Amino acid sequence: MAKIDSIVRISGGVLLNTPSVDSIEDIKISSKNVKRGDLFIDVNGNTEEIEEAVQNGAYCILTALIPKISDEEIAWVSVKDLEKSLIKLARFYAVEKNFRFIPLLDVQYALAKSLHVEEKAKLLSNFTFEALMQILKSEKETLFFVVKNSFIQNVDPTIKKIKSKIEPDKIFENGLFHSSFIYKDKFVKEVRLSSFFIPYLCSLIEYFDQLKINYKIDNFNNFEHFYPQFVTSKLEISDFGTTRRVIIFESEIKLYNEELEYLYKKVDKKLIVTEINELKTKDFRYALIHGKKEDFEELLQEKKTVQMELF
Repeated sequence: MAKIDSIVRISGGVLLNTPSVDSIEDIKISSKNVKRGDLFIDVNGNTEEIEEAVQNGAYCILTALIPKISDEEIAWVSVKDLEKSLIKLARFYAVEKNFRFIPLLDVQYALAKSLHVEEKAKLLSNFTFEALMQILKSEKETLFFVVKNSFIQNVDPTIKKIKSKIEPDKIFENGLFHSSFIYKDKFVKEVRLSSFFIPYLCSLIEYFDQLKINYKIDNFNNFEHFYPQFVTSKLEISDFGTTRRVIIFESEIKLYNEELEYLYKKVDKKLIVTEINELKTKDFRYALIHGKKEDFEELLQEKKTVQMELF
C-alpha cells in the first residue's frame, strides 16, 4: 500500500483533482489487470485503456496526457515526461528497499538466464516497464543482475561492471558444443555449452561465490548465442547431433567475429561457410550466420515424414 500524495511527490506529477481516496493497493501497467484500489500507469498514452482501468476499479491514474476526469472520486495525476517519472519511482523504491544492481554483458546475462539462481537474486528485464514492475514488487535486499542501459543507469548511476571473463583452471572439450571444466575446485561435467563461453560463465560463478548466492548449473539448451541448428543436406531441421551439418546463429556482431576466429582454430576452414547463399551451393559442415534463427525460418524446413503405402 502507498499513499497517493507520495506517488505524486515522487513522480514529479500534478494532482488534477481532490480525490476521496488517499492510498493505493498495487500498481499495474495493463488496464485489463487493474483491480479495485490499484494505481494504473498509462504507459501507452491511451484514453481507452485509462477508461478501462477506471471501470475495473483503479483508485489512481498516472498519465502523461491531460485526461478527461471521468470519476472525481479517484486520483488523477498528470506528468510531463512519463519515462523520467518512472525512473524517479524506480529510484525511490530501489533506495527504500536497499536493492543492488550488478551490470552484465549481454552474453553474461544470457548465461545467467540458463542458471537456477536463488530467489534473492533476479534478472532485471531489459524492457523499461517490466523492469519498473519488478523493482516495485520485489522484496527488500533483492540483488538484480542487469544489462546496462539508459533506464537502469538513471535508476542507479553508481553501478559498476564485473569482470567479463575469467579463465577456468582446466577445460575439457567434447566437440564444439559440449564442455566440462574445473574452476576453483569445482568440476562441472558435460554441459551443452561451447568452450568459447566457459570464461564468461566462470566470471559469473566467481561473482555468485563472492555474493554467497546459491546457483545450479543445469543445461544451456536454450542459450541464444552460438546457437546450433543441425540440418540435412536439404536444409531440413534435425535434432541436435543427428546430422553432419550444423548452422550456427549469432546475433551480436562482436561475438560473431570472435566466434568465427574460434571456429577457424578448431575446424578446417574448408568445412566452414559464412554466407547464406553458400548454404545450398557448398558442401559445408559448419555455417556461422549473423542473425537469430527466427530470422531464417523461410530458409529452414521442417523434416518431412515419409509414409509407407501398402498399395
